[in-house]
Amino acid sequence: MKAIILATGKCRDKHLLALEAEYIKRLKPFLPTSIIELPHGKNTGGEALKLEESKTQLSKIPSSAKVIALDERGKGLTTPEFSKKLSNFQDSGTNEVYFIIGGSDGLHQDIRDRANLVLSLSKLTFPHQMVRPIITEQIYRAATIIAGHPYHRV
Repeated sequence: MKAIILATGKCRDKHLLALEAEYIKRLKPFLPTSIIELPHGKNTGGEALKLEESKTQLSKIPSSAKVIALDERGKGLTTPEFSKKLSNFQDSGTNEVYFIIGGSDGLHQDIRDRANLVLSLSKLTFPHQMVRPIITEQIYRAATIIAGHPYHRV
């Protein structure tokens, strides 16, 4: 199985990019992961912007892929629960799982409707650029749990 992170907007913070790159490198033997940056929409904001961005996001996702939408209003899981979700996707023959990070205005309802899981990383709100290294670390942590690697300690 492969993980693809669709991130709306460019991240220009070299520290966040370095952290993200470190976890993507660590993931190679467990769960190959890549990030695809998508452009911000051209609309000025609100629902029109989210709809425009959702069309771009949805155009990148194959119909057979599983989708995890990252949204502060989503379901909160523990790391072992998240790991179990990924393991279940893998065991069911899923080839690709897409993680969707919205732009500054968040995700459109179309993305939440397409998602197999709407996941909250916290009750707190994070800048969308910061979500990238957070989710790559959590994917790595989940992959090591699945593999029986000692990275995750309880």
